[in-house]
Amino acid sequence: LKAELKTRSLDIPILIGGRLAGKFMAYYDRPHHFTEPEIDVALTLARQLGFGIARLRAEQARSAAEERAQQLVSIVESSDDAIISKDLNGIIQTWNSGAERLFGYSAGEVIGKPVTILVPPGREEEEPGIRGRLGLGERIHPYETVRRRKDGSLLDISLTVSPVRDSAGRIVGASKIARNITDRKEAVRQLRESEQRLTELFAAIPAAIYTTDAQGKITYFNQ
Repeated sequence: LKAELKTRSLDIPILIGGRLAGKFMAYYDRPHHFTEPEIDVALTLARQLGFGIARLRAEQARSAAEERAQQLVSIVESSDDAIISKDLNGIIQTWNSGAERLFGYSAGEVIGKPVTILVPPGREEEEPGIRGRLGLGERIHPYETVRRRKDGSLLDISLTVSPVRDSAGRIVGASKIARNITDRKEAVRQLRESEQRLTELFAAIPAAIYTTDAQGKITYFNQ
């Protein structure tokens, strides 16, 4: 831009982070000589517009991030499953309502304490193994184990463990999702007991009894 420029309009690019975001335009109804002070004012206005747009975009991004974070918090808190996070040392960092209901501890009672307070005697080797696999970036798919409630009672649970990473991609902790499978395990146990009683009954009957599957393959044959 030059002071001797004679035109009806003045167009100045608006830059954000060195990239073109738009332009600032000043119009006259007839050809006009734009002076250096006028151009300086226009440049200043364009820069201020750039700063304002950048701040607005940053605020919109921050607001969207906060909204997504709040949605995530709502999902976690409304889950029936226990959702827990811990750091690399196994110290509990977060504890949702599902965890309170499942294990009997309030968040205030367990946050800052080692997650091993939930591990019953005889299963102490599980946590070091989990931490070792998490350090390699592994996700531990659902597996069945036993954990201890605040009152000392034991629970059959299905446990999933995933690494938690920071913005740089470094593993900084883990999230755990625990689901109570006590009722399912009890149903399986009762079914097996029922099958065992039926097998014993068939074995005691003084007659030939056998069963087959849909293809006619023998699946049971008594004495």
